[in-house]
Amino acid sequence: MLGACTHPSPQKPLSAVLEQERIEVPKGRSGVAPSEIRVAVVPTMPSDYEGIPVGTTPEGCPTLGSDTPQITIHVFSDIQCPYCNQAHFKLVEWVRKHPRELQLVYHHFPLSFHQYANNYARQAVCAAEQGQFWPVLADLFRSGYRPMDLRTLAKRHQMQAQEFIRCTANQASQLTVDRDLAEGKRLNVRGTPSFFVDNLSLNYVDLENLLKAKLKE
Repeated sequence: MLGACTHPSPQKPLSAVLEQERIEVPKGRSGVAPSEIRVAVVPTMPSDYEGIPVGTTPEGCPTLGSDTPQITIHVFSDIQCPYCNQAHFKLVEWVRKHPRELQLVYHHFPLSFHQYANNYARQAVCAAEQGQFWPVLADLFRSGYRPMDLRTLAKRHQMQAQEFIRCTANQASQLTVDRDLAEGKRLNVRGTPSFFVDNLSLNYVDLENLLKAKLKE
């Protein structure tokens, strides 16, 4: 059963299908990560995104899948969260199977107790500027607690290394992450991953049940 990255302070369950703890998003970016369940990382390669349409929303958020979808899934995700890792690759497979019906919209929501999460988010933002958001996102999810060298990451995805490194240090990349964090807080996101379909907040089990029903699986 897919869980969520949260502080261990239970409040009301997120849904009747899967009880998840709801937390206040920690302020700032310092802190020590609590012990977490480590999940197996799905070995997805950048080429696995080939053939799936990609784009951006009018607000600049990366999209995967149809630009005229039957169902749009907004995900707020922390790249260092093991549950986000698991959910991400499951959702990519859903979009791969239903590229005309589904669109995945990605929002950064790095949690303060994950040491590398905010930097990962900035790296993904900068990869998007060179058209490599989704493949780089997959690599960052795989690296988890072992940060990748920026030059290695740039070379692997045929990006301009100096431009990529400069972008990750530029405050503009942080402003993009902060924009997503602000939107998540506006929507009362309290843990990751968090999903929204038609402004309805769902956990992964509810989301998968909705997809199965809508897509007749």
